[in-house]
Amino acid sequence: MNYKHYLGITLIGISIILYFKNKKLFVYVFVLSLILGIINLIDIYYWNIVFGIGPINFNPMFLALLIIFLVLNKKQLNKMFPEKKLTEQDLINKNVETEKLIESYQRKFQSKPESELKSIAHKNSGYVNEAKTAAQRILETKNVL
Repeated sequence: MNYKHYLGITLIGISIILYFKNKKLFVYVFVLSLILGIINLIDIYYWNIVFGIGPINFNPMFLALLIIFLVLNKKQLNKMFPEKKLTEQDLINKNVETEKLIESYQRKFQSKPESELKSIAHKNSGYVNEAKTAAQRILETKNVL
Protein backbone atom coordinates (compact mmCIF):
# COMPACT_ATOMS: atom_id res chain seq x y z
CA MET A 1 0.00 0.00 0.00
CA ASN A 2 1.15 3.53 -0.71
CA TYR A 3 -0.08 7.08 -0.05
CA LYS A 4 -2.73 6.81 -2.79
CA HIS A 5 -4.36 3.90 -0.99
CA TYR A 6 -4.31 5.62 2.39
CA LEU A 7 -5.75 8.83 0.94
CA GLY A 8 -8.42 6.92 -1.00
CA ILE A 9 -9.47 4.81 1.97
CA THR A 10 -9.61 7.94 4.15
CA LEU A 11 -11.84 9.80 1.67
CA ILE A 12 -14.15 6.81 1.26
CA GLY A 13 -14.30 6.45 5.06
CA ILE A 14 -15.24 10.11 5.42
CA SER A 15 -17.88 9.60 2.71
CA ILE A 16 -19.37 6.66 4.61
CA ILE A 17 -19.62 8.73 7.81
CA LEU A 18 -21.16 11.65 5.90
CA TYR A 19 -23.69 9.32 4.29
CA PHE A 20 -25.31 8.91 7.70
CA LYS A 21 -24.65 12.43 9.03
CA ASN A 22 -25.07 14.81 6.08
CA LYS A 23 -26.27 13.43 2.73
CA LYS A 24 -25.62 16.62 0.79
CA LEU A 25 -22.00 16.84 1.93
CA PHE A 26 -21.64 13.09 1.32
CA VAL A 27 -22.44 13.57 -2.36
CA TYR A 28 -19.78 16.28 -2.74
CA VAL A 29 -17.06 14.31 -0.93
CA PHE A 30 -17.89 11.03 -2.66
CA VAL A 31 -17.99 12.55 -6.15
CA LEU A 32 -14.73 14.39 -5.39
CA SER A 33 -13.21 11.05 -4.31
CA LEU A 34 -14.34 9.40 -7.53
CA ILE A 35 -12.97 12.25 -9.66
CA LEU A 36 -9.63 12.07 -7.85
CA GLY A 37 -9.67 8.33 -8.52
CA ILE A 38 -10.43 8.84 -12.21
CA ILE A 39 -7.34 11.00 -12.63
CA ASN A 40 -5.35 8.46 -10.57
CA LEU A 41 -4.56 10.70 -7.60
CA ILE A 42 -6.08 8.23 -5.14
CA ASP A 43 -6.65 4.49 -5.17
CA ILE A 44 -8.70 2.04 -3.15
CA TYR A 45 -8.03 -1.20 -5.03
CA TYR A 46 -5.17 -3.63 -4.71
CA TRP A 47 -5.30 -4.20 -8.46
CA ASN A 48 -5.17 -1.13 -10.68
CA ILE A 49 -5.95 -0.52 -14.36
CA VAL A 50 -4.58 2.78 -15.64
CA PHE A 51 -4.19 4.23 -19.10
CA GLY A 52 -2.48 7.49 -19.89
CA ILE A 53 -3.01 10.35 -22.25
CA GLY A 54 0.17 12.36 -22.18
CA PRO A 55 1.23 13.04 -18.60
CA ILE A 56 -2.26 12.33 -17.16
CA ASN A 57 -3.27 8.82 -16.11
CA PHE A 58 -6.91 7.71 -16.00
CA ASN A 59 -8.47 4.90 -13.99
CA PRO A 60 -11.57 3.47 -15.74
CA MET A 61 -12.72 1.66 -12.57
CA PHE A 62 -13.46 4.98 -10.87
CA LEU A 63 -15.15 6.27 -14.03
CA ALA A 64 -17.46 3.24 -13.99
CA LEU A 65 -18.21 3.84 -10.29
CA LEU A 66 -19.01 7.51 -10.97
CA ILE A 67 -21.40 6.63 -13.79
CA ILE A 68 -23.12 3.98 -11.65
CA PHE A 69 -23.39 6.44 -8.74
CA LEU A 70 -24.92 9.15 -10.92
CA VAL A 71 -27.42 6.76 -12.52
CA LEU A 72 -28.52 5.20 -9.21
CA ASN A 73 -28.80 8.54 -7.39
CA LYS A 74 -30.49 10.58 -10.09
CA LYS A 75 -33.53 11.40 -7.92
CA GLN A 76 -31.41 12.54 -4.98
CA LEU A 77 -29.19 14.65 -7.24
CA ASN A 78 -32.28 16.28 -8.80
CA LYS A 79 -33.50 17.21 -5.31
CA MET A 80 -30.11 18.67 -4.40
CA PHE A 81 -29.63 20.50 -7.69
CA PRO A 82 -33.11 21.34 -8.97
CA GLU A 83 -33.52 22.94 -12.35
CA LYS A 84 -34.25 26.61 -11.96
CA LYS A 85 -37.72 27.37 -13.21
CA LEU A 86 -38.39 30.86 -14.41
CA THR A 87 -40.98 32.72 -12.40
CA GLU A 88 -43.53 34.99 -13.99
CA GLN A 89 -41.51 38.01 -12.85
CA ASP A 90 -38.37 36.56 -14.47
CA LEU A 91 -40.24 36.15 -17.74
CA ILE A 92 -41.55 39.72 -17.55
CA ASN A 93 -38.02 41.02 -16.86
CA LYS A 94 -36.64 38.98 -19.77
CA ASN A 95 -39.33 40.34 -22.11
CA VAL A 96 -38.60 43.91 -20.99
CA GLU A 97 -34.87 43.43 -21.63
CA THR A 98 -35.58 41.92 -25.04
CA GLU A 99 -37.87 44.80 -25.95
CA LYS A 100 -35.21 47.35 -24.89
CA LEU A 101 -32.66 45.55 -27.05
CA ILE A 102 -35.02 45.56 -30.02
CA GLU A 103 -35.62 49.29 -29.56
CA SER A 104 -31.87 49.97 -29.46
CA TYR A 105 -31.47 48.03 -32.73
CA GLN A 106 -34.34 50.00 -34.24
CA ARG A 107 -32.53 53.25 -33.42
CA LYS A 108 -29.34 51.91 -35.00
CA PHE A 109 -31.06 50.58 -38.12
CA GLN A 110 -33.35 53.56 -38.73
CA SER A 111 -30.99 55.13 -41.29
CA LYS A 112 -30.23 51.89 -43.17
CA PRO A 113 -31.66 51.43 -46.69
CA GLU A 114 -34.55 49.03 -47.27
CA SER A 115 -32.42 46.46 -49.08
CA GLU A 116 -30.06 46.17 -46.11
CA LEU A 117 -33.00 45.98 -43.69
CA LYS A 118 -34.49 43.14 -45.77
CA SER A 119 -31.21 41.23 -45.62
CA ILE A 120 -31.03 41.75 -41.84
CA ALA A 121 -34.64 40.64 -41.38
CA HIS A 122 -34.16 37.47 -43.46
CA LYS A 123 -34.48 34.36 -41.30
CA ASN A 124 -31.11 32.96 -42.44
CA SER A 125 -29.16 36.15 -41.82
CA GLY A 126 -26.41 35.98 -39.25
CA TYR A 127 -28.04 38.56 -37.01
CA VAL A 128 -29.53 37.89 -33.57
CA ASN A 129 -33.30 37.55 -33.32
CA GLU A 130 -33.67 40.98 -31.72
CA ALA A 131 -31.93 42.63 -34.68
CA LYS A 132 -34.12 40.71 -37.12
CA THR A 133 -37.24 41.80 -35.24
CA ALA A 134 -36.08 45.42 -35.23
CA ALA A 135 -35.45 45.35 -38.98
CA GLN A 136 -38.89 43.77 -39.57
CA ARG A 137 -40.58 46.46 -37.47
CA ILE A 138 -38.83 49.24 -39.37
CA LEU A 139 -39.83 47.67 -42.68
CA GLU A 140 -43.45 47.33 -41.48
CA THR A 141 -43.58 51.01 -40.53
CA LYS A 142 -42.31 51.84 -43.99
CA ASN A 143 -44.95 49.48 -45.46
CA VAL A 144 -42.31 47.45 -47.29
CA LEU A 145 -43.03 44.02 -45.84
